[in-house]
Amino acid sequence: MNNLNQNLDIKNTLQTTVFITPQMKQSLAILQMPIVELEQELSNILEENPILEAVEDGGSDDFDNIDDFDDNENNDFSEDIEEIQDKDKNLDNLVEKVTGDDWEEYIGYEKLDDISYKSTNDENNFDLEQVIGAKESLYEHLMYQLNINIIDKEERRIGEYIIGNLAEDGYFRIDIHDACSELNVEESLFEKVLNIIKTFTPSGIASSTLQECIITQIKDMNCDAVYVDLAEELLAGYSVELAAFKYDDILKGMSIERDTFDYLLQLIKKTDPRPGLNFSGSDTKFITPDVFIVPNEENFDIIVNEKGLPNIRLNNYYIKMLQGSNLDSEAKSYIKDKVKNAVWVIESLQKRQKAIYKVVKAIADYQGEFLQHGISMLKPLKLKDIAEATGLHESTVSRVTSGKYAMTKHGLIELKSFFSKSLESQDGDMSIGVIKQKIKELIDEEDKEVCLSDQRIVELMEEKGIKIARRTVAKYRDEMNIPTMSQRRRLRR
Repeated sequence: MNNLNQNLDIKNTLQTTVFITPQMKQSLAILQMPIVELEQELSNILEENPILEAVEDGGSDDFDNIDDFDDNENNDFSEDIEEIQDKDKNLDNLVEKVTGDDWEEYIGYEKLDDISYKSTNDENNFDLEQVIGAKESLYEHLMYQLNINIIDKEERRIGEYIIGNLAEDGYFRIDIHDACSELNVEESLFEKVLNIIKTFTPSGIASSTLQECIITQIKDMNCDAVYVDLAEELLAGYSVELAAFKYDDILKGMSIERDTFDYLLQLIKKTDPRPGLNFSGSDTKFITPDVFIVPNEENFDIIVNEKGLPNIRLNNYYIKMLQGSNLDSEAKSYIKDKVKNAVWVIESLQKRQKAIYKVVKAIADYQGEFLQHGISMLKPLKLKDIAEATGLHESTVSRVTSGKYAMTKHGLIELKSFFSKSLESQDGDMSIGVIKQKIKELIDEEDKEVCLSDQRIVELMEEKGIKIARRTVAKYRDEMNIPTMSQRRRLRR
């Protein structure tokens, strides 16, 4: 025991423990909620907290327009816990002033109304409501796209007529000559608007025949044009044989091989012959856009969708109760706690509104060419890029874009879809969408007698300064429904 050296040391260790309060969790949750979830959450909050009250439009002072938000204001929901805890202490001070003996001198009745939240539900000319499981859901879904894509009043009148006269399955079966007579418009103008509507989602909408509906959807799959032509020939000339499963007769009549025919069947099976029916039925739920990105003369207008959200403010009655002498300390403590929670909710809603606007505005500025011209113009974009552009924390940008959708001229797009991975090229990083487009262009332009192998595509891409692996080319080709080299060669014999 004497040889055993025992050292007993007493050490002081300073350790910081972070506690996430329920208010902090609620604030972060509000930021991440899509509009439908937030509407339900606010309904629950209003029921649980008597300090908050919903007010009718015009019941409180108007807020500044969202375009006038102070970009230098700190609107971040970042994970800087010390900053959030400091804000928590500041809220305690605010609540003490609001509910203290001198509250009227501090904030007064009219000023108290300023601690409120005004939604952006009626600040534009667009109907921002997306119904769930209603009879007219297809109509409203298409009207969203009509409002974004057509500005001319006469063309919009025609568009409303077409959309309003679609059958439940999504087809437009009214004779164009009769429709033009009813509207007193030229057939050329009517057909122009009809063709625009046929580009709307769901794909195949406003078709006049089953064949047109299916072919439109196959075209939207971005497959090789030769397969579109073959599909048209198959549906136009062999519909009876197709329905009777007389495949041998079809192969002989069209002079195609079995694998080509199987590929055509695969394309047809992916289509929906009655696209309008997806919008009928009481159990069907549709995505509600959280924001609208609307082209203007110079750039884009960003409209945060808050249709259905109430305007809320602090209830003066309960705060005035604190001035009475009849309340015991427990009741006062309860009301003060509710006031603090109410102020926190209002501030969280304001920051959510501002954060969505700032993030989507930055995305629209960066991806403007994509919004105007389509997927081929999609640029590589990371959360970090938008975080730097907005001054928000990267985690805040992630929460803003998580589970939310934007309505654009190309239809509904998930905000996450604007963030595209990239591959290295001589011209810098290039988005995967653009890479796919270049692969498709190479195949479209290939010698019909000597089809390009995946390895040859790799070599041609490298000549363009784009480094890509052969298995990646094969993966992207499959995703675009483009057959293999051997399948394309047999098809063209």
